[in-house]
Amino acid sequence: MPHIILKQKINTRMPCPESLKNQQKWLYCCVYAVICISLFPCQNVRATTAFARQTGEPCVACHMQNYGPWLTQYGQKFKLDGYVAGNANKLPDAINPFALEVVGSITNTQKDAPTAYNFTGAKANNNLVNDWTALFYTGRVAEKVGAYLQLNLNPQVNHYVSLAMADIRFANHGRYKEHDVTYGISLNNAPTMSDTWMTAFAWMYPYNSSNVTIRPAAQPWLQALMSGANTAGATAYAMIDNHVYLEAGAYASQAREMAQGLGVWNFGSQSQSPQAGLIDGAAPYWRMYYQNIAGPHTMMLGTFGLMANVIPYYQRGFGTDSYQEYNIDANYSYMLDDDNMYMAMARYTRDQMTMRASNQIYGSNTSNYLNSFMVMGMWTYKKTYNFTMGWTYMQGSADMALYNGAAGFNGSVSSITGSANGSPNTNSLMFQADYIPFGKGTAGADPYINLRFSLQYTAYTQFNGAYSNYDGAGRSPEANNTLYFVGNLMF
Repeated sequence: MPHIILKQKINTRMPCPESLKNQQKWLYCCVYAVICISLFPCQNVRATTAFARQTGEPCVACHMQNYGPWLTQYGQKFKLDGYVAGNANKLPDAINPFALEVVGSITNTQKDAPTAYNFTGAKANNNLVNDWTALFYTGRVAEKVGAYLQLNLNPQVNHYVSLAMADIRFANHGRYKEHDVTYGISLNNAPTMSDTWMTAFAWMYPYNSSNVTIRPAAQPWLQALMSGANTAGATAYAMIDNHVYLEAGAYASQAREMAQGLGVWNFGSQSQSPQAGLIDGAAPYWRMYYQNIAGPHTMMLGTFGLMANVIPYYQRGFGTDSYQEYNIDANYSYMLDDDNMYMAMARYTRDQMTMRASNQIYGSNTSNYLNSFMVMGMWTYKKTYNFTMGWTYMQGSADMALYNGAAGFNGSVSSITGSANGSPNTNSLMFQADYIPFGKGTAGADPYINLRFSLQYTAYTQFNGAYSNYDGAGRSPEANNTLYFVGNLMF
């Protein structure tokens, strides 16, 4: 495994007292809002979604934290079996597979970002937004065929309707040389959509992050592909004795007309970044892991990755770039008792990029790399309260054309979002608390409503390659420290 540079200069600069005072006031308001909402008359409602209405089981049967997406063993089996289990439809068959989710949030950054946001009603700080409203179709389609489809409406930030997630499966069971095998085919719209662990990019924790905060200029390539959702692919998978999982397939970029029709074509698809462009042909994808359950202990160790030739900036005639991404991930959970669950997970990502075409188009390096390392610890109490701390570190080759923000194309540096030295190196800590009052199946209104509140704080000690003045215009990493309060309501 390539060596990960961990040595860092600790930034001792402290945020100004006024900034801290404002964030403290904002935090108190969020906590007060959670308390008030939890005391509404609907507090006895226990909420689940369309899958729960099909199976007759509460959300907690499939999800470790009632709301999801972290899967229990039952939930993992339900997904691998193609979403077809259960005949307990609580609503008429025509509407039972449908569910609606509304997500709203408020985001506070430690320092205003007056030029960073471009959407209706955008402010330099404290943006209250409808992150998305999603319509789901989930469940059995035929005897051995099921679907998970999520149509997102983004009325405020991005102004589009998009097929955000799609996974259509055929699954079956068999035996091979005394081994039990679950096997199937998944047609989906993004690498890792078919996965069953939350170390994969499609399902990784935290489940929500702000759409209106300052993000690092770099991210792992598969994470970018997942967020764009403008690929299409097919994979074949097999789970052997509930221990060994094997999956392989390929992905291609959607045709422009198809991407436009599904709402996933946007100008970001054509931007100058390591992730941008059109996959040339098909990109092979693989996933393997070994898992074991021993009493209260559950362990997993795996790997996944993708390799592709890419036409950058959607401009033919310059050849292609090539990207290879390799991931190693691990997860461990321990059920101390009925009330206390502990979890630790880690993922190492290596992106290797050969960028001959990008070098001709906008002067990037001919080769780049990016290492990303994530570790996270979590405590869940009574399947209702969840407390998490995570650390993420990115380190890679400097490229003045790639990491300078939108202005990088002409050689200048974007203030706030760019990197003055062209480096992607970023170091951050994340703290989050979740409150999931419903989903346990203990009330008559179950399974029609579910709810989750999350309060997240992200702190940066290094951002876009520097510990101070990273954009050349005087902005420090801690200026992007983000306090994010979000509510997910599904019914």
